[in-house]
Amino acid sequence: MPSDRELWACALHIERVHSKHAPAVVAERIGTLALAGDEEGVATWKRIAKRLDELRLGADAEETLARHENGRRV
Repeated sequence: MPSDRELWACALHIERVHSKHAPAVVAERIGTLALAGDEEGVATWKRIAKRLDELRLGADAEETLARHENGRRV
């Protein structure tokens, strides 16, 4: 399972590359993995989707990541 830092990196990359289409790209990936029966892949991409949502809602990724690394959940 990818680390929290890796998940944030994925979310940031998807946001930069796909901009306003990022949520649709992530949803499509989750759907493809679900149809393939890849439960771990679906879980990973849902974790990426959560971080993408935080980014899109204006959350400070570095601050959120620091809280996670210090053992405090958001």
